Formats: sequence, structure tokens, C-alpha cells
Amino acid sequence: MAESTNVPEWMTKEFFVDAIATKFALPVSEITIVDLDVRPATEAGDNYASVLYRVRVSVQVHGAESQTAVSLIVKALPKLALSEEMVQQMNLFPKEMAMYGKVLPALEQLYHQRGRSEVVFGPRCLKHGTEPTDVIVLEDMRDREFRMVNRRQGMDMEHIHVVLRRLAEFHAGTVAHFGQRGPVEVKFLEGMFAEKGRKMHEQFQALHAAFLHKVISGWSEKGKFIADLMKHWGMDMFDAMLRVTRADPEKFNVLNHGDMWCNNVLFHYNPDSAIDEIVLIDYQLSFWASPAIDLLYFMMTSVNGDLRLPQMDYMIRYYHERLIENLDFLEYTGKRPSLKELHSDVIGHHLFGFMISLSLLPVCLMEKTDDASMDLMLDQGDAGAAFKLKMYNNPEYVRQMEQLMEYYYNMGAFDILHLGTQRSARVEHDPAIQLPLWLDREFLEHIVNQKFGIDATEKRTVRGAYVKNAAKKGDNYAAALYSVKVDLFWASTATEEILSLIIKAPPKGTAAAYTLDKEMYVRERYVYETLVPAFEALFRTKGESVKLGARYYTPPSGLPVEVIVLEDLVTSGYRMANRQEGLDRAHTETVLDHLAKFHAASAVYCESGPPLPTVLTQSYSDLQMAKKTDVLFRPSLDSLFEYMKGWDFAEEYAQDLELVSRRIYQLLVDTWAVNTEGFNVLNHGDAWMNNMLFSQENGTVAQVAFVDYQFSAWGSPVFDLIQFLFSSVSHVLKLSEQARFLRFYQEKLIQYLRLLGYTKPLPTLQRLQIDFNDRLLAAIKVTVIDLPYVLADPDDNASVEAAVTQTEAGRQFQKLLFDSDRYKEQMKVLLPYFRNRGLLTSEAASTSRSG
Repeated sequence: MAESTNVPEWMTKEFFVDAIATKFALPVSEITIVDLDVRPATEAGDNYASVLYRVRVSVQVHGAESQTAVSLIVKALPKLALSEEMVQQMNLFPKEMAMYGKVLPALEQLYHQRGRSEVVFGPRCLKHGTEPTDVIVLEDMRDREFRMVNRRQGMDMEHIHVVLRRLAEFHAGTVAHFGQRGPVEVKFLEGMFAEKGRKMHEQFQALHAAFLHKVISGWSEKGKFIADLMKHWGMDMFDAMLRVTRADPEKFNVLNHGDMWCNNVLFHYNPDSAIDEIVLIDYQLSFWASPAIDLLYFMMTSVNGDLRLPQMDYMIRYYHERLIENLDFLEYTGKRPSLKELHSDVIGHHLFGFMISLSLLPVCLMEKTDDASMDLMLDQGDAGAAFKLKMYNNPEYVRQMEQLMEYYYNMGAFDILHLGTQRSARVEHDPAIQLPLWLDREFLEHIVNQKFGIDATEKRTVRGAYVKNAAKKGDNYAAALYSVKVDLFWASTATEEILSLIIKAPPKGTAAAYTLDKEMYVRERYVYETLVPAFEALFRTKGESVKLGARYYTPPSGLPVEVIVLEDLVTSGYRMANRQEGLDRAHTETVLDHLAKFHAASAVYCESGPPLPTVLTQSYSDLQMAKKTDVLFRPSLDSLFEYMKGWDFAEEYAQDLELVSRRIYQLLVDTWAVNTEGFNVLNHGDAWMNNMLFSQENGTVAQVAFVDYQFSAWGSPVFDLIQFLFSSVSHVLKLSEQARFLRFYQEKLIQYLRLLGYTKPLPTLQRLQIDFNDRLLAAIKVTVIDLPYVLADPDDNASVEAAVTQTEAGRQFQKLLFDSDRYKEQMKVLLPYFRNRGLLTSEAASTSRSG
């Protein structure tokens, strides 16, 4: 073997025997490999997602007089540190092996059997597998004198026509193929943007955003304007790209090549230098979506910069004509797009086109350099910075990109969340957060006008704003909370003011999907907007001034997510208690008094007022949602019971606790059922101390205010009592004072029901104690799901996402949750209590509901 640098040990003569046998259609026994010559297959800067080798194989076919030389291309999974995780997460090699091994031969057969033998979509695949690494062996098209165009020059119209014809043939073939063969394989349903890549993209975005803003701002005034528009995109861009690159089942979709740039297109020329053949290579990013994906990818990266925009409409029409011709040729009778529809689809995907321009076009236009690699592009050191500065400040790239930025701005591509505007936020923020795009100056002006009015004598002008996280890691899990300080000027009095707000929005990822399914924000908005003011009004009619929640401000319409805007109670002296220590008797009784007021007002309101919406009365009766929630917390419980194996006091309880816990939300569908003959109230639904703020007076607790009504639901008041007592009360009082606390609550409840004029039978203390016992299974949920979060130390990895995923960050956070001395101390007392109350039995682990 002729040696070269970095040749893998597995690349031996024996490895290539079956590939060569396939090439010659001979048994392996009929050939002998005499020698190998292995060299890099691409120049630096021409490939980023795999390691390519050109292997020259000297073959002796038995019985032949002389040896034959065969040239192969070998693609192997890279071992490139930073980029390796990206390659694996994007499923590149499984896709490409399926494309070369099954899909491309099937597509070619569709054309060949109808007489179009010239249609070939890629080099012949001679071998692929996953041992000793992910590897694909292909015929070397250079042996047949195929070559790339100069990527820095971009393609002229002759080459563009040939590419668009082949792309139309490929797309039409995929539609016909999957129309005949059944659904598209799962691996092709996700493209380069997928939910599982959220964390990786978040890390990359955090590292890359500041660099991009700085370099683009330095180009020109136009560059600075666009850079400011992009400044706060953050993970909103990732979510937008998830949406844009997802196939719309109502529209025409194809299997996209997925990486349609000039280095993945090889041309063959006849003696007159005219193109007579074309093949596409590198199918590792293929996915099912709109054909606009491939069209924009190709036009943004590979078309000559002086042709791209002037000829864009023509190129789309040319592709469309060839697409329809090929769909007709393949006798495809399904959905097909009109030219007008295709143009609209391309416009709808312009954000994708812009991102390709931003990320791939600089690669296409940069000069060749020996050190070009994906790792260097991701590197945050001096070498990476110098490489990227050279790439992004390339004069030709700047020239083309300024044209493209103007084009995409005029086409509306920068309104990535469909807010109706393309503007910079004009809001400052803590660098530790990613500012949502909707949280801009206009959003805050809407809230300010709502609070103060727009009359000239009262109107306040927003001079500036600063946004930071409103909660520390580990203090909030079901939402993203922002603390906003708005600097105001009141012209009538020539005074300056500060308005403090708390703004709440859904989290991202798994927790976000769960939040939306639970209709949390619909529920919470109704409570803040309608019920809290109505309940407070009931007390005012009796001469009592009661504050049951923060003031709510209606956000602007047209936002992409449900948003809750509240006054910031911290500015009025309210503070959270120490969740790890738990509440003392004074704080506990203050909360129980407040719960009694809220519950009593809700009972009186619903006795004669309008009926509550179904989202508040039926939300916990959904068994399918309960099953989904049990599945969500399964990884978290896996960790809990693994740690419990090491607790010397838990051995006799662990199996029974696990039996109940594994389906606790399904069991609670029964437990939470509303007894229409009993006493019912609107429960807060998430009554633990981080949803309570306390004010002090003369060194003692004076008042409490509740926040976070996203789980509010109609039912027995013991739901709130169980949640509160088992999550938030000091462990020394939790069980020993339980009966006393229930009595205290019941006495306050009766006091407020009488004050407000409740006319139905009053709930007795004995009935409350019985109901508490009957529904005590809810305490298991609080103990295994909620209590670990309450007691855990603060941690940067703290999130529901981390608790329910088996990533390295997730495992570290789960250790904090379940291997905590505080948690073990409480479990040592709670486990015997649960057994003595009959909660750790097979009967407790069964439900009357099925589904």
C-alpha cells in the first residue's frame, strides 16, 4: 500500500474485496487486490461533513493477463471533535446509505424502464456499512472525467439549465417512487433542523451570534441595519427554521437533495466543451419537504452572483416546466404545483434562503485554504475567529450579500415569527438571556399606554427598557420569566418614572409542547383577566380590600405565543421565601388564609355568576393527557428509583412506591374527579412556595400574593391543600401540624364564605378531613415529581427539559434532585406515612378509568 497521512487502520486490501467484486459483478474468489494507493479526495474547503479518500485499487482478475486499476471514493464518518456531534445528530450516514443503497437505484429504474437510460442521479455505490465505522464506498467519477465548476465563480446559465433539469427529474422521481412504494421513511422526515438538535443549535447560536452582529455591522449602514434586525433572533430563529423546513402535507413535497451546492454537482463535457452528463453527490442531508428547499439552496450558493436575482423568476419557471414534464413522463397523477403556487412556496421559504446565504455562501466564495474545516468554523479561539473574519469579510461575499439582504428585506424574510413587522427590538437585555423577538419597544409601549392612557396629560413616553431573567435557575420550570424595567418620561409633569413588569412566556422544547397541550396560558389568562378582578370585587362589596394576584395587562394582539404581562410585585416589597427551608407556622398560616379567601370567592362567584370555561372544569379529566404526562416524567422517575436503591431506609417501600408513581397522573384522573355533591372551589392548581410572594411588616410576615395560575382547576379545595402542605411547609411541621393547619384553613374558609354571602351548606371540618384523606394519593405526585425540585440546590442545568432527558446535563441535574440529603431526610418520614395511610398498595395503584 502506498502510504499517505491519516489513513485509517481499517482501510486494508481485505476491506475493499467485496466492493471490487460488486464493481466487476464477480465472486470475491475471482479477484485479488494487489495494491492500494490512498489519498485525500477533496481540497481543503470543499467538504465539511465527512472525511473523503480517493483510493486507487490495483486488481488482478483471475484469468486476465494484466492488472486493472480501479478508482474509488471512500466517505467515512469524521472524528472532528466539535462537529462530530453535529454529524451524528443530523443522521447523515444512515440517510446517505439509504439513498445510495436503495432510493437512487429505484429512482433511476423508474426512468430506465421507460427508455431514459441517460438519467443517473449519483455514482454507483459499491459498499456501505457501519463497521469498523460508518463508511460508504462509491465509484470515482473523476476516473470518467467528471468535475466540479469553480465554486467562487458560480454557474453560468448553461450549467444552471442542466442542474435544474436533473433536479426536476430527481424531485419528480421521488414523488412517483414514494407514491407507489408507500410512506416516506422516518429518517427522511427531518432535515437539518430537528427538535432533537435544539441544544446543539442553542450552543452554536450563543457562540456565533455576537460575531455575526459585529462583522455584518462593519460592512455598511445597510449591514448594520440588518445586523440589528437579527441581533435578538436567538432560538426564535431555530423555531422558525423548524417550521419553514417542515413538510406541509397540504402542499406539494419532494425528497430534497438537501445540500444542493456546486461542490455536490459533477459535470462531464464532450470534446466541444459542452455538458453532456451530470451526476449529483452527497445525499446525506436529504429530507422530505417543499422543492423550494433545494431551489433556494442551489440559487443562493451556486449561481453566479450577477445572475442570481435578475434571473430568479426565470430559473423557477424553467425548473417548473421540467418538473411537470417529468411528472407527466412518469405518469404521476397526484398533487402537483402550478407555477404560481411554486413561486409562493419559494417566497414562503425565503428565510431558509437567507440562512443559506448567511452560512453557506461565504464558504462558496472564499479562497481555498489548507486549514478549512467544520471544526475551524465552530472553533471559538483565535484561529477560528481569524478564519471566519476572512470568510465573512471577503469583498465578493460582502457585495453579493448586501444585494441579498436588500432583496430578502423587501420580501419580508426578516419577520421570522410573522409578527407583521421587520424592526430591531430597541430594548437592552442581560447577555445571559435570549430576548424574544416579540418583546420589543412597541410591545412595551402598548403596555404603558394601557396602564397610563394615551391622553396628552397622562401619556408616558418610553425612553428605554432593560430585560433580565425574573427567576433564578431552579425557581421556575413551566415558563420563561422576564423582569422588565421600563424608563418612562411624563411630559406633563416633566418627571421620570420606572415601570416594573413581569412577562411570562412558554418555554422551549419538550416542556413547551407539554405547556401548549395543557392549555396553560389560556387558563391563566382567564384567571388573571376575568376571575381575580371579579373575586376582589366580591370582597370590596363587603368593605374588604383584598389583593388576590398581581395586576394583569393585556398584551398586544398577533403574538406568536401566549404571553402573560403582570405588575412586578417585587417593587412593592414582596419576596419569595427560602424554598429549601420550607415555610414556618406564620408563613404557612398566611398562605392558608389567602387560599381560604381565593377559594371562598370562587365558590360564591360560581354560585350565581356565569359558568366557568371548560378549560377550568374539565382539564384534569383527560386520561390521554395523563398518560402523556406519565411518559414525560418517565426518565425522571427512572433516575429517582435508581438512586433509591442506595437509600438504606427505602428498601421496603421502593417497589410499592414505584408501582404507584409510574402511572401517577393516570391515577389522579380518578383522584381529581369533581364530586358534584361536595364542596368545590377554583383551585390555584400549583400552590407551592415559588408561586407565592410574601411582604413583611415590622419584621413579621404581613401578606402573601399568588402568581402562576396556569394549572387552575375546579374541584375539591384539598387539591391546593395537599400540593401546598407537602411541597412547601417546613419538614418539621409538615406532618406533625397537618391536622391543625387543616382546621385553621377550614375556620378561615367558613369566615370568608359567610362574609361573601355563600348560601349553600358550609363545608365541615370533618368533611374536609375525609376529603383530604380520600384524595391523598395526590401527595405521592407532589413527593416524587415536585418536592425534589423544591429542595434541590440552584444549578445552571435546572429545567424540566434536563429532568426528563438522559443527557449529560440531565443526569447531573437529576443527581441534584434525587441524591439530595434534604430530599432523603423528608422521604425517610414520608414513606412510612404513605404506607400507614394506605397509599402504597396495589389497590392504590389501580384506576377505574381506561383508555
